[in-house]
Amino acid sequence: SLHMKREAEFAILSWFGFRVLLTGTPIQNNLQELYSLLSFIQPDVFTAEKADDFTDSYREVQTAELQRVLDPFLLRRVKSEVAVDLPKKTELLMYHGMSALQKKSYKAFLMKDLEAFQGNKNKLLNILMNLRKCVDHPYLFDGVEPEPFEMGEHLVEASGKLCLLDSMLAYLHKGGHRILLFSQMTRMLDILQDYMEFRGYSYERLDGSVRGEERNLAVKNFSSKDIFVFLLSTKAGGVGLNLTAADTVIFMDSDFNPQNDLQAAARCHRIGQNRPVKVIRLLARDTVEEIMFSRAASKLQLTDTVIEEGRFSLLDRAQSAAAGLKLSEILKFGVDKLLSSSESSVTDVKLEKILGSSQDGHWVEDDLLVCPADHMYYFEGRDYSRDPSAGDQKTFDRLLEEQLAEFQRDAGGRRALRHNAGVRFCLAHSKRKPLTEAELELRSQRREEAAVKRAKLQEDTKKKQQEQKHKKKMAWWESCGYRSRCLPPADSEEEEEEDEEDDSSVCSTDSDSSAIHYVLGDVTHPHAAQGDAIIVHCVDDSGRWGRGGLFTALELRSDEPRHKYELAGKMKDLDVGNVLLLPIDDKQSRLDGRDQLALIVAQRRDEANKLSGILLSALDDGLKKIHAAAKRHKASVHLPRIGHATRGFNWYGTERLIRKHLASRGVATFVYLWDVFSKYIKYFIG
Repeated sequence: SLHMKREAEFAILSWFGFRVLLTGTPIQNNLQELYSLLSFIQPDVFTAEKADDFTDSYREVQTAELQRVLDPFLLRRVKSEVAVDLPKKTELLMYHGMSALQKKSYKAFLMKDLEAFQGNKNKLLNILMNLRKCVDHPYLFDGVEPEPFEMGEHLVEASGKLCLLDSMLAYLHKGGHRILLFSQMTRMLDILQDYMEFRGYSYERLDGSVRGEERNLAVKNFSSKDIFVFLLSTKAGGVGLNLTAADTVIFMDSDFNPQNDLQAAARCHRIGQNRPVKVIRLLARDTVEEIMFSRAASKLQLTDTVIEEGRFSLLDRAQSAAAGLKLSEILKFGVDKLLSSSESSVTDVKLEKILGSSQDGHWVEDDLLVCPADHMYYFEGRDYSRDPSAGDQKTFDRLLEEQLAEFQRDAGGRRALRHNAGVRFCLAHSKRKPLTEAELELRSQRREEAAVKRAKLQEDTKKKQQEQKHKKKMAWWESCGYRSRCLPPADSEEEEEEDEEDDSSVCSTDSDSSAIHYVLGDVTHPHAAQGDAIIVHCVDDSGRWGRGGLFTALELRSDEPRHKYELAGKMKDLDVGNVLLLPIDDKQSRLDGRDQLALIVAQRRDEANKLSGILLSALDDGLKKIHAAAKRHKASVHLPRIGHATRGFNWYGTERLIRKHLASRGVATFVYLWDVFSKYIKYFIG
């Protein structure tokens, strides 16, 4: 743009004799922006001094005169021109009604803060967001879903949008189609995920909280397996993905920026797609969702008109038309029809007639579905049929009066004024009757019971999610032929019995049986006269084998640990606290016993390759499992001095854990010290 001339970058770019400006949106706001682009392409012709003359000359041009000026500079390519073999894409609008619960919530939020309609933009935006949530699903608000929280048909019946989706997915599943299901809200994706579990549909999910590895795995699973639905947030899943395995795109809600929805749909309809694609958008009739989509569609249509016909004067006119429709008027749209009845307006639809027929999982292309032409109420970038009607305004005023009357009754006819700027509709604070001690105790008891119930519900939900995740992982491992080498969790009952035995031995004067033996030497060659031995080493959860030190020493004994550890990393089998028990005798071995290696996953490595310290909680879990393995194999345990080169490492706590889980429970335990520490042996033993 013009301001770049003041920058050093512009001076460097000026050295080149040929310039190309690649942009996805050549039309920004007005003719001034367009002239800035032209000035970069041809600075000698479109000079800064002529900018005002250019905008004045072409501001009122209604013909293709400006387009002739742009032809030498503007080369436009759309997908239909560069991918002529791409199957047809059909876009559909599916209108639906609202449940009685949705209507009740919609009215409540519309009337919740009447002072917002005095001109407070932030409050109006909050109301708009809450109304959009009502249209999606009332369970997006805490306290709306009935208790006890159990799966059931109420999940579908509470939302008109989900009722329509339920019918559609049954039809699409029967026809062998595969779906990309987009929503703006991750909370809505949570509800859709619960719905998928309830109906038994296979699915994958991707939103902004999904990490890079899991993101790639979800895309791979959907592309390579027969997954029915891919749940995606519009922003996280709308760019950078190739999901041509799907042939149907469903938008649960619309983005403020229509370009975001177009990019999301392009995840499916792109080069590589060999089936016709249907893009379906669900819209609640007579709600803010309908007028928002209408404005977005007008914006897209305007962009095409401006670029193809050169009618740049429409830009300023469209902006003035949009400015004329205030946010408060958007919120009032459709209330006349929507709230004319408090009963549900959800109806059954004939999906085959609307969606069209399909054969062998392919949509049958036809020309029956034609987009409606511009109607008489659409003029110069503004759709006048999508403005709040006189009936909407009248109904809103009536609701406002009813709400005011109700507030006045509840407040005993008193009204509060704030800064003389308008009426503040609020309830007068009446003095509550003091609660007795018994009532206070009862209230406290009920709150505690509710808190316990919520905690149990959260715990059950988390447990269920973990079980589902584990089940999915087991299926993946089975398909890959992978068998985990991780030790199972220690049996808590056996631990309790052994703890009782340990308690009885604490009073014993025989301290050698529970002592940690500190020795000099190489831990990879255990000081075990006879019997099996378990060598312990701590690793991180990255699956990347280290270099030097104990890692290199272990490779001299066996290649198996490195191979198994790296494989476990690829198979997501390195959760913190896991212990891999591996053989280590293939290169060097002892005649009087068998050696094994126990790798404790006790450190985390993040995406920036930053390594955490040794986590004592993970070490605690790992030593419990090693104790159980040592008991089964009747083996001694051999450890390096863990964390010896780590500054500030808590060796005191580590030593106590080793003594607690191994030495004090009858397992012969040896800690190996480097020669440089030999003078401190007496200190450690003492």
